[in-house]
Amino acid sequence: MNRRQLLLLAFASVAAAHPARAADWPERPVTLVNPFAAGGGVDVLLRGIAKVLSDKFGQSFIVENRTGAGGTVASLSVAKAAPDGYTLLMTAVGPAVLNQLLFKSVPYDTDRDFTPVIMLGEIPQLIVSNPQLGFKTLGDLVDYGRKNPGKLSIGHSGAGTMGNLTGAVFLARTGIQGTLIGYRGVTLLVTDILGGQIQAGAPAYFPGLQNVTMLAVASAQRVPFLPNVPTARESGVDLIASTWIAMVAPAKTPQNVVSKLNLAINAYMATREGQQLFEKVGLSPLGGTPDYLAEVIKRDRVTWGLVIEKENIKLDPN
Repeated sequence: MNRRQLLLLAFASVAAAHPARAADWPERPVTLVNPFAAGGGVDVLLRGIAKVLSDKFGQSFIVENRTGAGGTVASLSVAKAAPDGYTLLMTAVGPAVLNQLLFKSVPYDTDRDFTPVIMLGEIPQLIVSNPQLGFKTLGDLVDYGRKNPGKLSIGHSGAGTMGNLTGAVFLARTGIQGTLIGYRGVTLLVTDILGGQIQAGAPAYFPGLQNVTMLAVASAQRVPFLPNVPTARESGVDLIASTWIAMVAPAKTPQNVVSKLNLAINAYMATREGQQLFEKVGLSPLGGTPDYLAEVIKRDRVTWGLVIEKENIKLDPN
């Protein structure tokens, strides 16, 4: 046996005695980066999932909120993280798909920089208004906007989010001259609607929306937990939009780590406790494999790319 063969044999023996450290994951705390503001529905959901994962794996799963730039701040930080399973990202259709369709320069690439872990669920987008304005239907808001060019302000939860795109499509398809105003989170948006600073908003649903007037839900059918809120299409506006929420990891994260996370979260979503948490934050649970999440990202890139092109929507100030 020559020297090279001896070295290969020695290496193989060491590898057998010390298997890849990823097999022992997690051996230390895991950070879950959340691009959404603390206290919102997604934050509540992620903290619930973090507790379940902590209990299951015997290590702390810590939620870290990094808001800003429509999810770009959080996404970039995770894209640059080591692909060892100790930094994960809660993402959504905005940062995962829409940012790269709407803006000329995005410092990360969803396909290149991330590994899909699991699709969590879907939240319907709404069109809401200040109850003091007296609007009863989406048609009332449309009439106001058309009769008062330039006066309608629609709030959304940040540049590049589905709320941002929902507001832009609404203005484009109704022919209204209005202003889109971005907020860091839905809570501030609702505060300004109720305070009269803006007339309307296009938030994703969350339980704290009861005090505003819900004019329409931007889904294909009415949602079970809002049975009395008509769809935008029922109200004469061709608008279907929802925000999905998912978990991804840095590219090249070991497959066994991705599988552990995927199986654990899918199992939790199948429990009554998990279903109650999703119901609490207004999220329809989806789950599924990492490949399913990859397919949704690919599909939405095509679907929304066509909408943005057709309606000539441009949000990038450059």
